Amino acid sequence: MGNHYHLFLETPRGRLSEGMRRLNGRYAQWFNFRHHRVGHLLQGRFKSIVLEKGSHAIELCRYVVLNPVRSGMVTHVADWRWSSYRATAGSTPAPPWLDTDWTLSQFGRGLIQARAAYVRFVAEGKGSRSPLGEVRWQIALGSESFVERLRQRIAGRQLDDDISGKKRLRAAAGLEDIRAAVAREFGVEPGRVSRKRGGEEKMAAIYLARRLSGLTGREIGKAFGVKGSRVSNLVTEIDEGRRPGLRRRLEILGKRIVDA
Repeated sequence: MGNHYHLFLETPRGRLSEGMRRLNGRYAQWFNFRHHRVGHLLQGRFKSIVLEKGSHAIELCRYVVLNPVRSGMVTHVADWRWSSYRATAGSTPAPPWLDTDWTLSQFGRGLIQARAAYVRFVAEGKGSRSPLGEVRWQIALGSESFVERLRQRIAGRQLDDDISGKKRLRAAAGLEDIRAAVAREFGVEPGRVSRKRGGEEKMAAIYLARRLSGLTGREIGKAFGVKGSRVSNLVTEIDEGRRPGLRRRLEILGKRIVDA
């Protein structure tokens, strides 16, 4: 993309941080040499999501190759030369490091039929929602059972630095715990926090639920009787400081919930 890139990687041996450090470092050296410049090229640390293979992985593959179209950089996905789409569709040779076999195996056994089905699948996704909206704790994407297995697997263990959202995963709180904490903080009955019409106490519960519970915006919206888009808008309002008093109050309350 214009100022960032997306990678869909399988790391059977782990060591993602080491691989990303080498990739970004080598690219920065090459870029600086080619353009006669010095200094840092890439800002900040990479962000990673633990992903379940299957339908969630296929949706994410489609999302990645469609990004240039959604951003208005090209009109057709095949026009963007810096993605895996053309190699997967069979219009250009795949570089040695790109594995298209697993992706195509999800669309059929025959190579020609699988490529045709893949092309149709990508074309049908132009107006679909981003699968990243279903990411839990900003780190895990998959089925309920996958997310639960992930939590159990790492419970009580030292998490590797490759898992960039490890603090969020550890800090997950239940929805009822959040409702109860908000009710105590605002001096209201717990039922008031969930009612359809509510004030700051309801905003607080929705915000903290999105930040701490691991539930998606759609799931939180259903729990509080609002649309998922409203959940997203409210989180943005608070994070951007449009409700400064409430934001500071929720920072303190959120820490209290996590440390409980």
